[in-house]
Amino acid sequence: MLNGLFNSEKKSAVARSVMVVGDDQEVLRFLSATLEGENYTVVLAQNVETAIALLNGIEMPDVFIGDFRDPEVDGAEFIRRLRVRYGKNTLSPIVFLLDSSEDETVARKMEVYDVLAKPLSAEGILRCLQAIMT
Repeated sequence: MLNGLFNSEKKSAVARSVMVVGDDQEVLRFLSATLEGENYTVVLAQNVETAIALLNGIEMPDVFIGDFRDPEVDGAEFIRRLRVRYGKNTLSPIVFLLDSSEDETVARKMEVYDVLAKPLSAEGILRCLQAIMT
């Protein structure tokens, strides 16, 4: 009768959501599969304009993951737009995917929560998100 009442495996009562923004289809697929496999709700956007449009129809995600270098709009512009929309103090944490150490310097100045160097690893991504969600 009480079987399952004291489940040793904790499950989150609240769905965790991540918006991933980037133009690299392989990276988007990898992140989507990795995160969905860990029960994250994932919203994918191939560019900043699409991400901003998608945000009109959803609640703010718990975390944003973005590719710092984008051919159309770079990560710094994405952050500026998010901060205008949500305010700096209420914006969810932002994690940037980096191609170079120069990108990291700029990203840190933009006060992102964390940076992850490419090539990505599932362990690194999940460890980063775990730190954010706790």
